[in-house]
Amino acid sequence: ASVCCGSSGDICSRRRAGLPWVRRAAAAARWREWWAPAGAAGKTCLHDAVCELGCCSAAAVAAMFGWGQYGSLSNKSPPGSPMRGARAHLKQSGAESRNLKAGNSPTGQRPPGTQPPTFFPPGSAGPSGLQRNSRGPLVRGGSRSLNLNSRAGSGPGQQQVPENSDSGDESGQGGGILGTVSSILGRLGMEERAPDEEQGILVWEVEVAGGWVRLDAETSQLLTQAQAEGRRSVQNCDARSSQKYMVDLERLEQTNQGTGEKRGVRCTRVAEDPKTRRSGGRGRDILEALRRLIAARSALLLAAGVALIVASVVVASTAASAGGKPQPGSGGGGSVAPAPSDEGWSPAPPAATTPALAPTQPPLVPIQPGQWYMCTTLGQCGSAPRRTWSTDPVDLAGAVAGFNAAPPGVSAEAWGPVAAHWSASTPVFQGTDVQLGDIAAFVVELLCSDPFGTGGKDIPFVDLRPPSENKVVAVTQRQLAFLVANALMGNGFTDGGSDGLTAGLLRCGANPAKSTYLYSLLSFLAVLSRELAPGDQGSLLVAATPKGQDNSWMNNLGTRLPEPTVCQRQADGSFDCGLSDFMAGGTQKQALTDIAGGVVGGGAQLCDLAASQDESLVQFYSEVLAFSFFTNGANKDDSATGMLPVPWVLLGARRYMNQLSGNSMGGSCGAIPTGNWLNEAISSRTVPVSVGGTQQKVAPSAFVGVASVCSACNVGDSCSHEELINNKCDLQRRHLEQDLSNWYQAFEPAMYEPSVQQAFRSVVSRIGTGPWGAGVWYGDSQQSFLTVWLATSLLSGITLDYYIYPSFCENQGNQCFVLGTSGGCDACVEQGALLGAGVDPGSCGPRGITDIISQFKGRSAQELYDAMLQVGQPPDQIFDLLLDSNGM
Repeated sequence: ASVCCGSSGDICSRRRAGLPWVRRAAAAARWREWWAPAGAAGKTCLHDAVCELGCCSAAAVAAMFGWGQYGSLSNKSPPGSPMRGARAHLKQSGAESRNLKAGNSPTGQRPPGTQPPTFFPPGSAGPSGLQRNSRGPLVRGGSRSLNLNSRAGSGPGQQQVPENSDSGDESGQGGGILGTVSSILGRLGMEERAPDEEQGILVWEVEVAGGWVRLDAETSQLLTQAQAEGRRSVQNCDARSSQKYMVDLERLEQTNQGTGEKRGVRCTRVAEDPKTRRSGGRGRDILEALRRLIAARSALLLAAGVALIVASVVVASTAASAGGKPQPGSGGGGSVAPAPSDEGWSPAPPAATTPALAPTQPPLVPIQPGQWYMCTTLGQCGSAPRRTWSTDPVDLAGAVAGFNAAPPGVSAEAWGPVAAHWSASTPVFQGTDVQLGDIAAFVVELLCSDPFGTGGKDIPFVDLRPPSENKVVAVTQRQLAFLVANALMGNGFTDGGSDGLTAGLLRCGANPAKSTYLYSLLSFLAVLSRELAPGDQGSLLVAATPKGQDNSWMNNLGTRLPEPTVCQRQADGSFDCGLSDFMAGGTQKQALTDIAGGVVGGGAQLCDLAASQDESLVQFYSEVLAFSFFTNGANKDDSATGMLPVPWVLLGARRYMNQLSGNSMGGSCGAIPTGNWLNEAISSRTVPVSVGGTQQKVAPSAFVGVASVCSACNVGDSCSHEELINNKCDLQRRHLEQDLSNWYQAFEPAMYEPSVQQAFRSVVSRIGTGPWGAGVWYGDSQQSFLTVWLATSLLSGITLDYYIYPSFCENQGNQCFVLGTSGGCDACVEQGALLGAGVDPGSCGPRGITDIISQFKGRSAQELYDAMLQVGQPPDQIFDLLLDSNGM
């Protein structure tokens, strides 16, 4: 139809927007109404096939199916339909129509109301990254050429139908319907091709002094998508040079907006890998069937026959691709790709097929790069409120300097020493230095990349602050880096509000001596600048908050207590269990337990390292720090409004900096080395997960922030500090149920929004923790071990890795009490406790963790729960009291 590419409601434009076949039924139904009653289904199928080949003018539609000046088809178009709207412009013959180039008439003028044909280069990413087959018009030398009478993909010298050929000749081998269907089959990859036939893929090139140079894949994708959307021009920027360009897609001309220099651009064909070519004999059979239809000389039978043939071709082509393995970012593999949407993604309905054997579970749908997934509360998923940047990120890209000077969003006083250290002791990643200039170039690329696919200025936003039940924010590594880049560049929002990361930069910048947050964010960008190729989205990061506590854990007290893995730190820093330090990460599918307070990051307010685990962890796990963006940061006088709540999980979190251990380092948790502080051992491994019914890849690690009951906060004057750190306060033993609820709420997958539960189970199969509950809130270390062992046994499919340190960075020396004198408690206290810390070796009880596990493993959780509720008072340690009461 003449407006095939121009109308927002027609089928072609819907396909150009990336809607899968199954979701075009409504549009197809409208065409059935227009072309009813005779041959309605067949003509809809024909129209669909035309649109799949590439949008084209009314004349081209007529020429493709040999109808010349429309014939009877146009008479069945209702007033206002696309077919009737172009009727006045069909004055040329069908033969002339076949030789239309770029939608023009033979006189060189495009008929009024028509649009140039659009195309999707083979293997290129169409809108929102959907992969397309080579079904668009042939493009060569920068000129869009619609060759309706040839085999698709033919090279120079392809024989054209002469202008004086008879468009109504249905028996010609090379023209009319037969030649057209041959073209269709070729475009769908079903017609057998001659060995010497030109093959190739379509790429964009720019003309320079030395000739034509191919543009990078990301720019080519941008131009292809813009042309597919019918845009006349598109702006892009070069991440390497920070230059901004305007590309005129009608003039095929690129203009440097800084210098005004103009260059030609073109889309051309280059040789493709022979392995990707397809051929087959099915095309010959279809052509033979068509020849018999032509011999019947029945127009109605011919139309119906062609419709059925095209339908069979489409179905066969789809079935052939169904055997492939689904790949993220690909429309192939037999899965229906979700429709790109400003609302993120939602599961697409399965295609209407009847499998011979029903699968045990619905197939996962590959998600397209550039999409995201968010839930504002239980069941409210796939959409999110929008916020608009004050400055277009593309414009910000031109303001990025070399990062030797502070970017606009960062305090110059805080930035200066960090930049000087970075330049003097440039860290290495993957064997090469990562200069500040490299990071600046990556920031330019990020700002130009529009990773959310929203046009660049808008982003989805869910505030993870309370009320925070069952919220989800799932974004890619590139999308998170894009947010960090905007924050560093000082980009705000048109609503006048802030975000937690920007608020943190301002808050931390007020004290220039606190600069660890800058190392963290720069290290995050440094690593990704090496890991992510241009346009690569990286793996998915899934942040989620659970629902409220409901005591459902009590239903699981009948489970048996499995034996936990106990890891004791050795003098050389290794652990006798063979696992890595849970604080440093590295154990696959192990969730790191953040011994949190009311918010993730605690009293250091996301700015610096401290003598507590929670405050320091966020600096080494840079993605956690970056995710503070998803808080509103509304109250500058209340830092908690810009910090993440607890409980909270981040699936896929990785450690970006050295050096971190649970053991105290000079009185703090972790330290920034003077050189090579990037974590070169960072894992790039991912596991497949389902998020919102879509297939994703997530790093097999997690960060879980969960708070215990604060014993020191509630003790008042009933116990001294010395009694607390030696497990001598009775109140430390009287909040078992609340701690069980806290742990279960944070780690039980069923507590989270259903759309991410499978992802949680796929990523987390074990929990790594130290003295949770017995850190700077001064709980009883023996009570805390029994609590996490009991609580973990109530979870579904998750085991416990418990780590013992002689000098954990919180409440140093207190954890030694879990060893008992039988396990070396005395020596541990003497080795780990700081001088004058107050931990008394004389408080060590005779029984240790090995004794208590031997007594209770394999018994029901209910038995341990009951015993802990009835445990006696100090001064005896809990292990001794429990084992004495059980006759051991």
